[in-house]
Amino acid sequence: MDVTLRVGEKLFIKAGRVSVTTLDAYWLPRMRVRLIEVAADGETITYGRLKQELGMPHATNGLGRLLDLISVECERRGEPSLASLVVNSATREVGHDFDGEPVSERDGVYRRWRAADE
Repeated sequence: MDVTLRVGEKLFIKAGRVSVTTLDAYWLPRMRVRLIEVAADGETITYGRLKQELGMPHATNGLGRLLDLISVECERRGEPSLASLVVNSATREVGHDFDGEPVSERDGVYRRWRAADE
């Protein structure tokens, strides 16, 4: 699955400038596909499980940047943020840096991807 973000593209995310790297371009489509599967099942996934299932080299606490990029990707597509599905294993909630209201965002994600799956 292709993404709209391109290597070298510069974005302003959370008052910081971020450049899309080759590593980002490799992992973003894979994360997107997996998160769409999670959404279609009406589930959430922990940071650790996502990292493990995809075999990502990132630190578990280092997935926030990629999730911010996933949110940008979703916004460009007119979709609710798939990042709302990735939760902490202890709290079962998104990280403190999530931009938005996670419960309503997650509800929108489920509606979008369950309908697409039917």
